[in-house]
Amino acid sequence: MKRLLLVLASAAALWSAACSSGGGTTVLPPPAGKFSNSSLNGTYAFVSNGEVATSGGTGVLARTGSFTADGSGGIMAGGVEDTVTQSGTGTLVNPDLTITGGGYSVGADGRGSLTLNISGLSPTTITFGIVLTSTGGGLLIDETFTNTQASTGSGNFFKQTTADFTNPVLPTVATYVFDFFGLDGTGAPASLVGEFTAGSGSVSAGFEDVNDNFTLTNGNIAAGGTLVADPAAPATLTSNGRGLATIAGEQYYFYVVDTTRIRFISISGGVMLTGDAVVQTNPPASLSNGFAFLVAGSSALGGLTRAGRFSANGTAVTNVLVDTNNNGSFVQTSGATQASVTMDPANPGRGTVTFLGNGLGTPFTFVFYLSSATSGVIQETTQANGLVAAVADGTIGGQTGNPFSSSNITGTYALNWTGLSLQSGVADEEDVVGQVTASNLALTGAADIFQFQNVNGPQTDNAVTGSILFNGGDGTGGDGKRSTMAVTLTKNGQATTVNFVVYFINPQLALFANTSTSSTRIVAGALELQP
Repeated sequence: MKRLLLVLASAAALWSAACSSGGGTTVLPPPAGKFSNSSLNGTYAFVSNGEVATSGGTGVLARTGSFTADGSGGIMAGGVEDTVTQSGTGTLVNPDLTITGGGYSVGADGRGSLTLNISGLSPTTITFGIVLTSTGGGLLIDETFTNTQASTGSGNFFKQTTADFTNPVLPTVATYVFDFFGLDGTGAPASLVGEFTAGSGSVSAGFEDVNDNFTLTNGNIAAGGTLVADPAAPATLTSNGRGLATIAGEQYYFYVVDTTRIRFISISGGVMLTGDAVVQTNPPASLSNGFAFLVAGSSALGGLTRAGRFSANGTAVTNVLVDTNNNGSFVQTSGATQASVTMDPANPGRGTVTFLGNGLGTPFTFVFYLSSATSGVIQETTQANGLVAAVADGTIGGQTGNPFSSSNITGTYALNWTGLSLQSGVADEEDVVGQVTASNLALTGAADIFQFQNVNGPQTDNAVTGSILFNGGDGTGGDGKRSTMAVTLTKNGQATTVNFVVYFINPQLALFANTSTSSTRIVAGALELQP
């Protein structure tokens, strides 16, 4: 799930502050699914973004790395991790940290835990809550909580194709769509979306849109970039797909998942950016479909999410819905005027969409890059009164497989949300990962939650109940009827309910963002169908 909600907390806030009082023991439903420890078997590239607290203070933390699972609950030696931390004292890069071992467990529902033993870093063991979306990967949250460090954050992991760990990197030339997000060298929010052409270890061309601290720029990516083995650790290219990249003047460590996906973490100039580049296949020259989207980031007021959808037909845009949570103030936009979409013939897959709706005096504007006809990345470029409204980016997808109803929204789904919880007036990170079974649009399952400064650490094995409501519509929102979702987490008799708008891209994937300002949250996430 994409996030830029990087406001740091300065005081403690307990998860129990969001819950009703009560006691007793949580009873979880029987786990549904067909997973086991053998489902996690091979080498995986992972990433997480969140916060960290040590005796030296708090900061923003990004992790990217590669681990190897043995299929029997063990993590093999020889993995590697790179971390970047940014705090009031500056940016600290810890490169090429060795994973010496660890362990994991996976239940029938795909939920479990993962520990990695790290050499050269304190604490020496980091812990994640995980849920598999398939044997090819899953979702995770950082649940590290020791006497020396607490860290949280949301992310995911993909199984790597080790045969694609070649030198030169990516021997076949292809175009990749990317989204890198995080902080610039001053600690301000930054978002980069675009596309580049790479092959045989070189970046030959590209185009990008940059929003750095509410300042928009765009332009060509000059030739001369590289993807090569790291001179300080060349063996990691062939063992973990790890290397050193230079793109548009920025340096990154990268991890090859396969020839269709590469993961990046920046290391130069105090910049803290992470993200993926995905191979582009047959991008459309014009649009004729319904599209759902979700962006998350920062406004001048604080954390921001916008979830929505629109229908495109050539240059025309209709049936617009947008749900905005701007620092706890929730506004819904229905319908739109002055709506249009334009594709960029000079940069295939790149386009802009504009529409005017309630909630903003000037038009909403976004730039997007499609990696296929139905998937891509999107960045907000809205300006109001001459000022950029937000630094926010995320996911856009063409809606297929509709109408959506209880007949096709069924089965087991991996669940993740991340963002800010505003308990006791403090903006504090919150991350949730779990699994739910959808049956007749009712949800049951289990999840872990970690509100960063909960002095008791992560709360594991919460019972999850809830429901999806299509409100008499076809589930796409194209008929003007929003779909909603309620999720209740219960632990030892204490329960909290969070209400969301939910936009289905297809029966396998939905994007959601919370609606109720009374829940004191600014969070967003995804449902992903398990096999």
